[in-house]
Amino acid sequence: MKPKGKDVAAAAVQAVSVGYTYDEMDCQAFVEHCVKQAGGAMSYRGSNDMARHAAWLGTLENAQAEGMLRPGALLFIHEEDESALPARYAGDGLGNFSHVGLYVGADALSDTDKNGRRRACDVVHSSATMDRVAGSTLQNGWTHVGWAHEIDYGEEAAPGVEPGAGIDQGEAGGAAAVGDGLTAGSPAAGAERYAVVASPDGGPVKLRRSASRDEPLYWLVNAGARVRVERERDGWALITAICTDGYTRRAYMMTKYLGEEHGRG
Repeated sequence: MKPKGKDVAAAAVQAVSVGYTYDEMDCQAFVEHCVKQAGGAMSYRGSNDMARHAAWLGTLENAQAEGMLRPGALLFIHEEDESALPARYAGDGLGNFSHVGLYVGADALSDTDKNGRRRACDVVHSSATMDRVAGSTLQNGWTHVGWAHEIDYGEEAAPGVEPGAGIDQGEAGGAAAVGDGLTAGSPAAGAERYAVVASPDGGPVKLRRSASRDEPLYWLVNAGARVRVERERDGWALITAICTDGYTRRAYMMTKYLGEEHGRG
C-alpha cells in the first residue's frame, strides 16, 4: 500500500531533528528514506530520474493554482544550464532537475538557514550547502512540483487534464507520427479534433511542458503543422504534435496559435 503524503511529510520533518548529514543521504536518498519510513518503497537513479517518471509534473505556480502542492509532494530545482546533466538525459528536451526535496506543509517546522537565522519552513531536503537534512522555504529556488507514483496524495493525478500533464514522447522521426494523422509542417487528412499551428511571423511555436508562459521547458512546433487537440482551458490547449526535433510530444500550446483546418469534408 502506498504511504500517505502527510506521513511522508511527517517522516521528513522528523529527519531534521535526527541530524542526518548530506554524506549519509543526498537529496534523492533522503526522499526515498522518507517514503520507506512511512511504510512505502521508492528507488530512482537521482532527481532527474524522479522528475522524468513523476505521475504529475508542473511549475510551482501551476501546482499552487491547481491544488497540487500537497504534503509529500516532490519539489524540484530546474536549471537552464545542462552542463551537469547526466548523459543519459542529454537531448531529451526536459533539462536538468538538479535537486529534489519534499513539501511538508505551510510552517510545518522551524529551522536555521545557512546564516544561522531561524525561520518557519515548509520544505525539507538534504542540502549539500548546509551538509545536512534541513528545512527550507518555497522561496529557496524551487521551480517545479511533482507527484510520485509511490505516494498517496488522496486522489489520482490526471495526466493530460490539469496543467503539468505528462508528455507522451514517441520515436524520433516523423513517419510514425504522420501515420497517426499528424504532420511536421503541413496539414494532412485525418480524424476529427485537429488544428493547424499558426504564428504571426510564420516561425515555430512553443509547446510547453505545463500551461504557463513561465514554464521554462518547451519544444518548438513548425507553423503549418497539423496537431491533435485533446482539450482547451483558459487559453491553453493540450495537444499532441510533432516537434522540430522529430519527436512526437503531448504538452501545452496557447490556443491563439491554433487555427481551424479548412477544405476538409
